[in-house]
Amino acid sequence: MCIRDSIASELGELAERTETADRLARQLDADFKIAQETVAIGVHGLSEEMGHMLREQRQSMPDVRAFQRQAEERDEKAGAVGARRLLHRREHKRLRDPDAYVAEMLSEAAAEETPAMRKRLLDLATERKALLEKAVESDEFYLRKLAELESAQKKLLDAIERFDAFLDEHLLWVRSASRTQLQELGALPEQVWRILSPAGWLEVVAVLVHQATHSPVFVLLALALGVLLWRRRDLIGGIAAISDKLGKPTTDRFGYSLQVLILTLIAAAAWPLVVAVTGWQLRTSPEATDFSNAVGEALLTVAANFYFLRAFFLICMPRGLAAVHFRWTESSLGPLRSALNQLSWVFLPASAVAIVAFLLDPLNAGWAVGRTSFVIMVASLAFALYRLLHAKSGVLAAYLGRPDNRIFRRLHRLWYPALVIAPLALGVLSVMGYLYTAGTLLALLVETLWLVAGLLILAALAQRWLRVTRRRLAYEAAMERRQTLLESKQQQGDGQGTEESGALDVEEEVDLEELTDTSSDLFNTAIVVAGLVGLWMIWSEVFPAFRIFGDFTLWHQTVTAEGEEQVRPITLADLVLALFYGIITVVLAKQLPAVLEMILLKSFDMPSASRYTITTLTTYAVVIGGVLLVFNTIGAQWSQLQWLVAALGVGIGFGLQEIVANFISGLIILFERPVRVGDIVTVGDTDGVVTKIRIRATTIRNWDRKELLVPNKEFVTGRLLNWSLSDQVTRIVIVVGAAYGSDVDKAHELMREAAVENEHVLDDPKPVVSFEGFGDNSLTLLLRAYIDDLDLRVPTITALHKAINQKFNEAGIVIAFPQRDLHLDTNGPLHVTIDGVARAPSGEVT
Repeated sequence: MCIRDSIASELGELAERTETADRLARQLDADFKIAQETVAIGVHGLSEEMGHMLREQRQSMPDVRAFQRQAEERDEKAGAVGARRLLHRREHKRLRDPDAYVAEMLSEAAAEETPAMRKRLLDLATERKALLEKAVESDEFYLRKLAELESAQKKLLDAIERFDAFLDEHLLWVRSASRTQLQELGALPEQVWRILSPAGWLEVVAVLVHQATHSPVFVLLALALGVLLWRRRDLIGGIAAISDKLGKPTTDRFGYSLQVLILTLIAAAAWPLVVAVTGWQLRTSPEATDFSNAVGEALLTVAANFYFLRAFFLICMPRGLAAVHFRWTESSLGPLRSALNQLSWVFLPASAVAIVAFLLDPLNAGWAVGRTSFVIMVASLAFALYRLLHAKSGVLAAYLGRPDNRIFRRLHRLWYPALVIAPLALGVLSVMGYLYTAGTLLALLVETLWLVAGLLILAALAQRWLRVTRRRLAYEAAMERRQTLLESKQQQGDGQGTEESGALDVEEEVDLEELTDTSSDLFNTAIVVAGLVGLWMIWSEVFPAFRIFGDFTLWHQTVTAEGEEQVRPITLADLVLALFYGIITVVLAKQLPAVLEMILLKSFDMPSASRYTITTLTTYAVVIGGVLLVFNTIGAQWSQLQWLVAALGVGIGFGLQEIVANFISGLIILFERPVRVGDIVTVGDTDGVVTKIRIRATTIRNWDRKELLVPNKEFVTGRLLNWSLSDQVTRIVIVVGAAYGSDVDKAHELMREAAVENEHVLDDPKPVVSFEGFGDNSLTLLLRAYIDDLDLRVPTITALHKAINQKFNEAGIVIAFPQRDLHLDTNGPLHVTIDGVARAPSGEVT
């Protein structure tokens, strides 16, 4: 009886939940239809009452997470009932023949069978069979009810998703309050007094006293916060103490920076945690009032921004993480600390007052005091951004003043005014009555600013890690050189004074080279990718609102789909999307080659020339794909572009043939690879190294570090000498002029010895010496030797010249020099003058 009552109760609950879901789905569909009809009139015609109604519907909308949890419980219940029905069916199948079932039971029990026993067992088996039939029917009925509930809840979830998507698309563009009138400011003193009145704050004190006396959790949190506040000065002192260990190879570690960062985050959490815990207790107390709830919600909301402001302030303090570890200048840190202090004392209190006002009177949008507080918030934020990012006095002044940042300086003129004006525009929206829109966008803007600040800290940490790593490697290399110097001097018997002459100041900071372009590009790419992902996560909640741009048609385009021509509207959303694709293409074209270069370098044993070919072709593919995607988004098709392409072809045939020839030649060079990056080539009278292969021309840097731009066509159609095409082996020729009368065989032997003793000269092919001829002033002797690295050509020639000169001097062989005969004209008298004649005291000439 109890089981039947339980099943009946569960079935009744299922029926009630199904009916509730159906009713909510019908109600949402009706509200959705009304909202659609209202919005169809025109968004600009919607009143603030309609906007308030839509927001109330958003707040009263059923919680999707609750239905998802119910769906999980329903699935678990359906699985259990299904398993139970399977067992019942299996048992019922065994009871199809009661006689056989009873006989099987008796045989298994090995009991003595009697007619009465057998009859009793048959009756029980028959009764069990009937009960199993009813159980199977009950399970199937229960599963049907679960299926009905699933269908009803699925319809409800679909209705919620449709309505929610509709609200996301239109709610941001609906006025949430009436326009602010000047006469409303007359009630501002009274509204401010309502917030500051002692009665409300006495309620707050009473709630906190109640929590302190009735909530052990509040007491424990208060004690923990007290300890944190007490130890806060020690944490800051520990940050300053670690600074003394930095800058020296023997003591500096990257772990110190992580340790300081953790200490900074802990020290900054003290007061924000006090604010957050107080707000939490005001919100959860059973003695809470409307005013205490509003204050608690405001404290909880501003606690996160308060923490970020305090954390960045401590990061920027003197002898802190930014000053000592990141080496940020005081000219940048000073304005940062000032702006953070200003936001802490203006932005945060204004935001708290605005939240309290909005919560106390949501129908009137927080009265005039709420709107005034919001305007103060955005004005303080705009002023802080104006001071921080100013081109001459802001934190970027030194960076903008560098001559190699012309592009960034030009872009600064665009994004700097836009970033300063954005908060002010939100203030204008709030005055016009779009408070919901302004509040939502301001929250996302603040989150974006914190994201940028966090990425800057991550980038500075990455640079700090590279700096410490390179310093340690440079120090170890210096110590190895010192040890080698000591050992070499000891082997030469000059051990005295070697400690003084070869010692290095181990505490002196080792000068470092600049970070490689590849590493910098890799970090920049990682920061850009992280920033894009973060921006997507922050702004994704308002992306549906931009679907409204799809209602603004710019032009129509005829497209062919499945063999039929259709008219497709090109909307403002398509244009924005095409612009977004263009930006992504530019970013990928600039940053992807560096990432691909690093991946190929680390994962594959591939020469630099092959890596350059792959990265260049990948860049071309990205650009072509991006251009095609942009044109496809705005409705351009090949059938419509082919006439333009044909016209361009005619123009190319006459005026741009050289450019196209160079582009095609560049592709041939990349695929055929007669010239690779890093090859040593001779073009005309220029010798140098290939450094870049671009679309139009190839860059060759000669030995004077001058760069020569050679059109790609010259490499394909002209004559080219590539010194390192197949291998690096090259021949060097040493010409020696021995004086007449020298022993030629001895000279050959000495020249051959000099070549054999040189470590860079190859044994195969072996060096060859020859007697080339009789010169005007000397006997011409030649040494031909081979080396396997073109970079060693000049050092090897120098070493051979020095060795041959030394050996000839030791053997007494004179290296001849030009001789000239001087003929005097004796047809006339010769005038001889002797200068500097000295006379002795006696008058004689000496």
